[in-house]
Amino acid sequence: MPRILLSPLLVLAFAAPTISPACTVFKITHNGRTLIGNNEDAWSINSQIRFEQGRNGGYGAIYFDHFNGHPFRKMGPQLGMNEAGLVFDGLTIQPHHATPVPGRKQVHFDDLMPQLMRTCATVHEAATVLRAYDFSWLTRSMLFFADRNGDYLIVENDTMMLGNDPTFAVGNWRMGSCTDPDAIPIPRLQAGRALLNEGTEVSLEHGTAVLQVMQACRSKMGEGTIFSTLFDPGAGKAYLYFYHDFQHMLPFDLKTELAQGDRTLVMADLFPANAEFERLKAYSTPFHQRWLFWTLVVFAGALALWLFVGSIMLLVRLIAMMRKERDRPILPLFLSLLFCLAALPLIGVILTQEGVFYFGLGDVHPFLAWLPVTLIALALSLAWMKRNIARPLLVIGATALLPFFALLGYWGMIVP
Repeated sequence: MPRILLSPLLVLAFAAPTISPACTVFKITHNGRTLIGNNEDAWSINSQIRFEQGRNGGYGAIYFDHFNGHPFRKMGPQLGMNEAGLVFDGLTIQPHHATPVPGRKQVHFDDLMPQLMRTCATVHEAATVLRAYDFSWLTRSMLFFADRNGDYLIVENDTMMLGNDPTFAVGNWRMGSCTDPDAIPIPRLQAGRALLNEGTEVSLEHGTAVLQVMQACRSKMGEGTIFSTLFDPGAGKAYLYFYHDFQHMLPFDLKTELAQGDRTLVMADLFPANAEFERLKAYSTPFHQRWLFWTLVVFAGALALWLFVGSIMLLVRLIAMMRKERDRPILPLFLSLLFCLAALPLIGVILTQEGVFYFGLGDVHPFLAWLPVTLIALALSLAWMKRNIARPLLVIGATALLPFFALLGYWGMIVP
């Protein structure tokens, strides 16, 4: 779960993104044995496994981390299990704002999870700790915990839910306002729930089958579930599948692994080559390549500067027209400013909404999908109007705009 940071360009991303069904988690308990399964859905290409020994009487833990090259997203724990059999996960849900609780402090996810993993053995112990904090900042996420006893805990910014049903599954849906889990419109979550309800078998085979029906593998490049985990908290074991390949499983015995000390493993290096994952790695986006992020930031800065300077020039020319003084035409200048006004929100969305590179700009807002075509039309109009100006200026304009349009075409954003 990435650290929540605000970019100035986020203000330009005027439309809130829709929630695309993503991560899923379930637990099943029978005859004293519990299995907990997680599908971690992301477009990150840097997933890792991290072992952290217990210190000063605390529990050691295994963490599964990932991040993007995006500078506002840092490596952090996505899910994990400690030596006592407490498992955690974080899931994105529909946004909801809550009023801060007076007298309670806030703690960030990346700091809170290691604290709970070191000190808590059960969800009830975790709930006791969590009640001391204010989670109003948890606007778009929920926390999920389960333990070796089969108990589970859901924490949202205004809700805390404890349960111990024999089977339970959640996806990207706000459970505090859910009155009928059967009505949640996430097909693969419902497929997993149906499979869980077919029986009470607690085995790796059954758990893997549930993970498979709840995983995501989309058509663009097979992206979706980046890794899947099964935890056997009673036995202190974790099982890992990478990039929705359920033919290859990697087991971890937590006690054995922690005995080797603190260490980090690159997840992709532990599995056979995966063609779909290689395509994801090769796909250039501002979230995968940091240099591309900053290049677009510089481009946006140049557009913003021209918007400021050009607005002053336009005002001067309008005043000259009102005074009937002879001045240069204002239409090309106006169109260039209009181009900036359209391009800046588009860049803001591109730099802050990762889903547009896979679902398209229309996933954010239908109107946004037409901005690239509008920008091309404005650029062509300007080029036609200025076709007789000095060639160096045309070269400068083409050098700046053609790579930007080429990127939009590469991302499939030109055609609405």
